[in-house]
Amino acid sequence: MARAEAGSQWALRQLRDRIEAGDLDGARAAAESLAPFWNRVGAQPGLLGTALDVAAGLGAAGTAAMLLQPFRIETVTQEHAGGLAAAASRYGEEWTRSVVDGWFGPGHRSGTDLYEWVDNRLSGLCGALRAAESPTVARLLVARAWCRMGNQLRLWTSYARTELRQPQLEMLSSPLVRLLEASDNELREEVTEALRTYGDNVIECLMPALRLADARRAAGLDAIARDCAERLGAIIARPVRGEDDWSIAWTGCGCSLCDTLGTFLGSRSQRVFEWPLAKDGRRHVHTQIDAGGLPVRHQTRRQGRPYTLVLTKTDELFTRASDARRRAVSDLAWLRSTRVGALA
Repeated sequence: MARAEAGSQWALRQLRDRIEAGDLDGARAAAESLAPFWNRVGAQPGLLGTALDVAAGLGAAGTAAMLLQPFRIETVTQEHAGGLAAAASRYGEEWTRSVVDGWFGPGHRSGTDLYEWVDNRLSGLCGALRAAESPTVARLLVARAWCRMGNQLRLWTSYARTELRQPQLEMLSSPLVRLLEASDNELREEVTEALRTYGDNVIECLMPALRLADARRAAGLDAIARDCAERLGAIIARPVRGEDDWSIAWTGCGCSLCDTLGTFLGSRSQRVFEWPLAKDGRRHVHTQIDAGGLPVRHQTRRQGRPYTLVLTKTDELFTRASDARRRAVSDLAWLRSTRVGALA
């Protein structure tokens, strides 16, 4: 145990040697002795392949899961497909699901690393698993990756501030294409249906994804192309804002301050609002405006008591709408020229 705690590579080799020698009882007992410290020392670089071989050879589901627990999904590559398929075949789908969930679990959160893994490794890994007659394992990996990615997409599509939201959604476009490539037909349909439930901001991920898919000649994205075309058509069909219409649709937290702010924002004619307001109230209004990405300038006039919060609707209210319409026209034209069959 002391030597194993000092060197996880040595421990795995010892276990493998005992299994190959037919000493399963000794291998299982030795493996179980690692449990108190294995989660802390087990996940050394380059050891997952040996750990998978040992786990499959032990024939003890709980101990095998313990040996694999320290690893994280970003370390799983195409070369591990055979070992993972063997372990999954020995212990079954529920055991495999538990191990995969652990690799994606809270202790292994590293968003950028995960998306790089999806972008660079998931498709090849799933192809190797299917070649090893383990399509169920491939589906578990893709489904778990989608769970993480789908949550991030839903989070960022609901974010109001364009300058923060758009780069994050664009970053997810390439991993999304790779994930769809790695999906089976059933899961690809599930992902596509889920994407339809997101707000229109999801276009900021889907259009870059479709352009990448076109460059990579990736198949299976026709349904997403049709969804984007419908969304873009709806944006183009919206009535053009009148030059005298300064109204802003917005919903606050429900407090009296937000009710007053909402009344000002909803006015078609009122552009400036001078609002005597104490410090805490001004802070709340500032927060609501900034979090909502509203085209409203807020300044404090420090005269009298309480100070006066001066709110001014900006011309960005009009440029946003015209820019969105212009992008929609351009994107829809591109879709119609490159996805003729899908949009027919």
